[in-house]
Formats: sequence, C-alpha cells, structure tokens
Amino acid sequence: MRKFITLIIIIILTTLSFATISDISKVRELKDLQTVTIRGIVTVEPGPFDVNIIFLQDKTGGINLYFRGGQFENVERGDLVEAKGYLWTHRNNKELVLEKDNSSHYYKIISKNNPLPEPIKIKTVDINNENYEGMFLKVKGKIVEIDKFDMRKIYIDDGSGKGMVFIRENTGINPSFFKVGINMEAVGVLGQYMSYYELWPRNMNDIHVDDVFPPEVKTYSIKDNYIYVEFNEQIFENSIILNKTVRVLKSNILEYELSMDNKILKLKLDSLNNASKLVLRSISDKNNNKMGMKIIKLNLEKDSYANRVLFDNNHGQTAGNADWVINGGYSDFADAAKNLGLKVEEIKEDFNEDILNMYKILIIPEPNKPFKDFEISAILKFVKNGGSLFIISDHGNSDRNGNGWDSPKIFNTFVENFGFKFAGDDLEEAPLAYVYNHEITKGIKKIGVWNGSSIKVLNDKVKVLIANSENKPYMVVTTYGKGKVVAIGDSSPFDDGTGDTGDLLHNGWQWGDDAQLAINTIKYLTK
Repeated sequence: MRKFITLIIIIILTTLSFATISDISKVRELKDLQTVTIRGIVTVEPGPFDVNIIFLQDKTGGINLYFRGGQFENVERGDLVEAKGYLWTHRNNKELVLEKDNSSHYYKIISKNNPLPEPIKIKTVDINNENYEGMFLKVKGKIVEIDKFDMRKIYIDDGSGKGMVFIRENTGINPSFFKVGINMEAVGVLGQYMSYYELWPRNMNDIHVDDVFPPEVKTYSIKDNYIYVEFNEQIFENSIILNKTVRVLKSNILEYELSMDNKILKLKLDSLNNASKLVLRSISDKNNNKMGMKIIKLNLEKDSYANRVLFDNNHGQTAGNADWVINGGYSDFADAAKNLGLKVEEIKEDFNEDILNMYKILIIPEPNKPFKDFEISAILKFVKNGGSLFIISDHGNSDRNGNGWDSPKIFNTFVENFGFKFAGDDLEEAPLAYVYNHEITKGIKKIGVWNGSSIKVLNDKVKVLIANSENKPYMVVTTYGKGKVVAIGDSSPFDDGTGDTGDLLHNGWQWGDDAQLAINTIKYLTK
C-alpha cells in the first residue's frame, strides 16, 4: 500500500512538473503581462536582429521572444525551443518577454536541426495584415518606393497593394543595393513598429533582386599615393584594366587591389597632384551591368583621408531612448565637424579594416550592441596605424535594448588595450569640478555630466582631461601605436535634442562649453 501511495505521489509531481504549452496563435490573443509557456521552431536565431531577440513558430503562429537583460546562448535556426515569460506589446509588436532575473522565466532547447517551416507565400498587400505578425513569410513584387529619409524602408508591390520590407540593423544587408523599378523576392518574419507592418529579412540570403543597374561609386578617399574607391556592390575584377578602364590622368597606376568582397578598389599610383582626375569606364558588376564613364576630379586636401570623419551607426545608436546619429541627436556635432572643413559620413555595416583605412577619425557614440571579434581587431589596427578614435560611453546599466550589454561593458571588451576601462558607475555633476590643461580643454570651463560613467586609468600614458568633485576621471586621452584615443563617459553633452519624436533627449550641446569641447576634440584628432 505504501509503495502504491508513493507511486501516485511521483506521478502527480511528475505531471505538475510539465508546463502547460500554449498555442502561439492563442497566446497572441491574450492581454499583456500574462505569463505563458510556448514551444516552437526557431525561425530567426539570435544575432540578425540582436543577441537577445529570436522568433519561434509552431503550427498555429509565430512570435518575437525578447530576453531582457540577457542573451540567447547556443540557440540556432531550426532548434525546437520551449520558453516561459510574460506577454508585452512593444510599440504595437507582440512579444514574449523573458526577464533575466526572474527565476520562473526560462528557455530551453528541446531538440536541434529540425526542418524550418516553409515560408507562407503572401501578396504584398498582406504584409499589412496583422494576422501574419510573427510568421515566416515569402513575398515577391516590384520595388515602387524607397524612403528618401531612411533607405531601409523599401516598398514593394505585386499589383495587390504595396507593403514594406524593412532592413533591420545587424543583418548585414546593404540597402544601397536596391533601386526603384527592380523586382524583389524576400523571405522573413512579419513585425510591427507603431502603425507600420514590416517584413524583416534575416540576412542577404533572404533577398533576391533583379540586377539591372551598373555599379556606383559610394565614396572615395586619398591616402598617400593610394586612391580608395568604395562601390555600392561587388565589381567584376576582369573589368578592371589599369590605365584603360581605370585611369588617373597625369598619373600612372602601378597596381590595384580589391577587398571587402570586391567592393573596395585600392589603386597605387606613382604620383598624385591636384590636376589629377580619376576616370572609370565600363566597370561592371558580376552580372555584367556596365558603368558609363565617370570622371572624378581629385582634390588632394579635400579628398584626403586626413579630412574624413566616420560616425558609427551600426551598433544600436538609436536603441530605446538613444539617437546618437548624424541626422538625429548628433546632427549639430556633425555640422560642427563639417564647418571645420571635414567630410562627415556614417557607417551602417560592420567595421572593416579596409573601410576604416579611408578615414582619419572614427567616432563611436554609445553603442548598445557588442562588437564582433573582427570589428575589434579592425578598430585596434586602425588606431595602431595612425587613426584617431573618439569613444563616447554612458553610465552603467544604460542597456537601452535589454540585451545585457551597456556601453561601458561593450567598450571594456577592448579599451584596456589603450590603458583604461569604464567603471560603469553613474556620475551626475554640472559643472564638473576639475578641468586639466591640455589642447583639448583649452578655453573649457563648464562641462556637464548627466548620468555618465567614470573611467579607471590603468597606465601612465593615459592623461586625465576632466574629473568630477571626487576626482574620478570622466574624460581621458592617450596614444596607441601611431594613433590617438580620446574617451568620455557620457553621451549627453553632445546631444542637441533633435532625435525621434517620443525620445526624451537632453540638449547638452547648448549647455556651458560642451559644444566647444567636441570641436576641440575633433581638431586634436585631425592632427
């Protein structure tokens, strides 16, 4: 009898230990904050949208999983995953939220290498159908519009009505590949942002387009006796014939090199002068679409890498309440650099050694997504070879996208190479008590910090420029190899308050000497 009772108890406990698995379609109908457990195949793995975002799909529907304060480990596309969290509607997009510090929340991999669900074929107008939100879809249409203010918003139409394909950060998809008038076939998951329904491809393999346009020059730079030319797409190497299809008037091209998957052409010349012109003719892409003739008049000073500034816009600079971009909260900062005669551009793709070679200054405003190992290697090599780096961090726990990475933690993956690291604390003081003599601080008296990190100095090469009343360093300068590094612990001083509607920004640019500090820093880094 006792054995029988024990067996019954074991059966009951075992039964209770299994969570009730809910159909995703039914979960999507529930109200926010309800706790549920779901199980589905991973259609979007961590990485393409962020390290703390995946999508699951079962036979009934799909949904976005958001791991607040953490990241999904060892989860791959095709895994069968079970997860428990609470429902939340973020800017009209339904999510299952897992809190890192909630002991009842979890995710676990049930099995690996399962077949992905076949994408549901829809019409372009159905991109606007909320019933498909979270699902893995396939659509085909002609590109009828590309948003002139945001090239990531691409509208396609198959005759049924237009829908948006949105290129999210971190996917590695370059929006400049796409043109109005060509056909696009795309797979991805359907999401919603405010009133917009958007199809989100995961990477370039999710998109197939007609290629009927010739390559275009994206940007170019002069460094010593080299000309760097970046194209918007891969070019066909056989179309490059030195001093014929590629010429520099009054100069002789000695050799060339292609890099970054044949998108950057590096030309070595015997000499250069201001009378030189770069002539490109019949350069083709891999589909044999040929350029006509393009003549670029070269200016040794204006086109020199020494006058070029690159702002990072690929690591969550607009996450949450942030807007640290040159057409947003850092627009006055960018304009100030332009007024110094500098060419200012931004990068929306991974850092690459060949791209960084085209610039003198790299500015990284408060990242919210971690750098990849090869990006860190490219940054270190850039500075070591003579590049200038301006690092702009923020206070600890300023994780704006909930992926477990704030800017001090992200920067600390490599800044110890320069002899310092961010404390990740929270300073607030205006004006700061100590401003030490340096070229950067000349004429600077009033600088504010509105929630920023102090900096721990690790070697004698690092000089403190500004500190708070407790003498905690807030801004420092050092050298690394042939290059210069300046770091500051807050993003607010250079914020001009002109970000997206709804973002609570702080107009630090107009306060005290904050703007002049930015200008002094840029001047110092150009030398």
